Amino acid sequence: MNITSINTMIFAREYNGKMYYRAGLSSKKQDGSYESAYIDVKLPKDISLADKTKINITKGFLSFYKNKENKDVFYIVIQEYSTNSEVKEEKKEDDVYANFGTSIKAEDLDDGMELPF
Repeated sequence: MNITSINTMIFAREYNGKMYYRAGLSSKKQDGSYESAYIDVKLPKDISLADKTKINITKGFLSFYKNKENKDVFYIVIQEYSTNSEVKEEKKEDDVYANFGTSIKAEDLDDGMELPF
């Protein structure tokens, strides 16, 4: 199963010198409260994330393995992602150029405003 866009928080923990990651999932119940669950996550090689990092998974897939009790254990393999700070930075750049190249009409100016030329 391919994953193309999921916003989630990644929880990191170290065990025996190795980092392990889990994605937090939540579901709103009918009474308005939330239930949370977690799924293991595998990151690309040589990538590490801080605990409680919010990311958007842009490319990944769902996989599984059999544990010692022969039960299925599901996990997400993340191939590409962006952090929320990267998304915010991109939006800031877009906002700077949002009105670039637009013209101002004389009727849009205040009556008391003078042009510098």
